[in-house]
Amino acid sequence: MTRLRTSVIGLLLPSVAVVVFAVLLTFSLSRMSEIENAMRVEAEQNMLWVLHQSEVAALRLAEITARADLDEAEPDDIALRFDILVSRIALLNDGPQRRFMDKLGYGDGLDRLNGEIQRIAPMVAGFAPGDGARLRAALEPFPQLLGRAANAAMIADWDEVGGRLETHRSQLRQIIASLAGIMVAGAVLTITLVQALRLSRQRNRMLRRARDFSELLISSSGEGILAVDRAGRCTLWNDAAAEMVGKSGEHAVGRFLAEVGGFFDTALVRQAVARAFTGETTQLGLQPLFRQDCDIPLYVDLRFFPMRNDGQIVGAILFMHDASDSHAAQQKDAQDRDRLEELVAERTRELDDALKRERSAADLYRNFAAMVSHQFRTPLAVADSALQRLIRRGPNAQPQEVAERASRARDAIAGLTRLVESTLDAARLDAGQIGARRVKCDLAEILRTVCHRQRAAAPGRRINVTQAEPGESFAFCDPAHAEQVLENLLSNADKYAAAGVDISVILHGDADRLFCDVHNAGSPVAEADRARLFQRNYRGANSAGIAGTGIGLFMARTLARMQGGDVTLQPGSDGMTFRMALPRIEVAQR
Repeated sequence: MTRLRTSVIGLLLPSVAVVVFAVLLTFSLSRMSEIENAMRVEAEQNMLWVLHQSEVAALRLAEITARADLDEAEPDDIALRFDILVSRIALLNDGPQRRFMDKLGYGDGLDRLNGEIQRIAPMVAGFAPGDGARLRAALEPFPQLLGRAANAAMIADWDEVGGRLETHRSQLRQIIASLAGIMVAGAVLTITLVQALRLSRQRNRMLRRARDFSELLISSSGEGILAVDRAGRCTLWNDAAAEMVGKSGEHAVGRFLAEVGGFFDTALVRQAVARAFTGETTQLGLQPLFRQDCDIPLYVDLRFFPMRNDGQIVGAILFMHDASDSHAAQQKDAQDRDRLEELVAERTRELDDALKRERSAADLYRNFAAMVSHQFRTPLAVADSALQRLIRRGPNAQPQEVAERASRARDAIAGLTRLVESTLDAARLDAGQIGARRVKCDLAEILRTVCHRQRAAAPGRRINVTQAEPGESFAFCDPAHAEQVLENLLSNADKYAAAGVDISVILHGDADRLFCDVHNAGSPVAEADRARLFQRNYRGANSAGIAGTGIGLFMARTLARMQGGDVTLQPGSDGMTFRMALPRIEVAQR
């Protein structure tokens, strides 16, 4: 509290002294200016001379008229003297002189003289011998009035000079008092200045000691410390920073940070320095610092702070801490964690594979049991019926009947075999036991093989094939899977086409893919069934009364997608068109 009171007094006293000094100095200067102005000889204060000259001009005009009566003067001399008198009277009528005459009380007399001038002017212009007495009589009021006015002006001037001298004495006393006050204020300011200089020297010594101590702390600090000014130039660089970066203080101080090292020209460091200039504090952890001629980086933690002076940001200061040991520990922890995660992931994959195999086996058995209980009844019943009829007929059966009944039983058993294979293939697809081996394949050749087998299986159905251009039918696919997809599509088209309706197959493509469209003119698929048509075991509303498992289209699409292709149902109301798309060999090679 005492220090605060002393500080306030120390500031208040010089301030009051400065204000008193300025006020007294201004007052003294104003009084001196007033005295200087009062000492000037102004035009309105020199009336005694003007009145005397006017009186002399009137007397000389009278004298020249008398001499003219004696033929000793010419009319031109009278006119000259008259002009001089007129100029003197005109001077008295001028602004300041006129106001002074009014102040003396001779304004009316001056107006009368002006009137006399107007009356005398014709007499002077037409002067003739013998007119002198009349002209002199007209001039008599001039010397009398002007003489009285000169006496009054002299008395007024004396009174004014006396009052002015008294005023000057009073003003001089005030100026002397002001100068004394100025001397006192100057003494106070001098004493204050001496004390301020002494205090400034003491504080400078303290600042130098604090600076030396700070430099000692900075130079002995284990952290790298550096500072930059607003222009981005380095102003501080301690030994620890020199050891970390590999650049001495002589090389760093005075240079831009980007010139000191590439580490300081990175985006993160530049942004952190820019934020420090705005007053923000930034921390960056484990930044790699590559030193000169060293391939192994040094990992450092960085802290950026604004550097302030009287509340104004003048630069930024950066602390660098060697965190290589911490980084190595983190790396080891990360490696251990990654190794543990790999072990866990590997074990998880093994468990997932085992679970998937278990589920696949369960699904296989369940699907096979469902297929046996539902789909296998029809072919078994057909085979059983044919064989029973042959048994009942016995030796009475004709060879043609035996062949017919045997063929029917064989077809039923073949259909049963296909159902079993389809069910097993679907289960293998779900279990991931079927893979694709893609090579260059001639899809036209595969299509001819499949069409030949389909014609043999259904000799009453015509299949019209439109081939692609020679050399344009090569695809990148698994030939076995592509053949199975085409068999499913052709079998499905034959199954759902009305009797006597042809099946058309068109092989074409674009720059990236090769298409095979299989079309029949059967009843179209309802819109509600299109979205679920490729789901396993799903059959649409148009499949009523037609044998099937609902697996064929599911397997066709799955096998096509395994090869980078697809199977889709094309839009249209004229029957059904299924398209198989496979990548061209040229696209795969790119």
